[in-house]
Amino acid sequence: MSEFLPPPDAAAFPDLARDAGWVREVPPGTALARIFRAGGPHPAAWHSFRTYGPLDARFDPHPEPPGEAPGDGVLYAVLEQADVVQDTASAFAACMLEVFQATRIVRRTSGAPTLAVFESIRALRLLDLSDSDWVAVAGGNGAISSGDRMASRAWARAIRTRYPSLDGVISASSVVPSARVVALWGPAMDALPQHPLAQLRLDRDELTGAINRIAERYGYVVLP
Repeated sequence: MSEFLPPPDAAAFPDLARDAGWVREVPPGTALARIFRAGGPHPAAWHSFRTYGPLDARFDPHPEPPGEAPGDGVLYAVLEQADVVQDTASAFAACMLEVFQATRIVRRTSGAPTLAVFESIRALRLLDLSDSDWVAVAGGNGAISSGDRMASRAWARAIRTRYPSLDGVISASSVVPSARVVALWGPAMDALPQHPLAQLRLDRDELTGAINRIAERYGYVVLP
């Protein structure tokens, strides 16, 4: 049985000045990767912050009920970690597994899924939900990163309200626990560069080998 994540009590959230380890400062020039859909009914750009929500993602900060929330956009990405060198354990792999986890089917053309890699142009201040004890001090537990997403979104809203200047949160991926997923919120918009380092649609030939190796390792199916 999954661990139960209690509802958040923002009044009990600690002052972040009490422990410098609660906020992870990601230095400028750090690479992040994401897969977004450049086509379909709701096309996005590599740098788009989704202002409609909340949807089914884990750390959507939008208020309920779902709708447009211009001040509460979100952009999800995976932190590129220097000690990971195999493409089956890379940020690209984590992005692929996260994006296609619902069906475990990688559709390389539907919706024009596109890989973008970019570097932050300033330091990102992210609440660390997996490599610090902030969650325990705040009255929560590890289910914030791997349990019911609706419960995690309630925490995201409370965190966004309690710490409005933070750029977002960083957490272990629920499907690749060694990977670190970031949810960037409105304050992080000015941390994105004008152009990404790379932008490749998943149906590009040069990605075929890596996609097939990742899919084989994790039991995903690849379709055109």
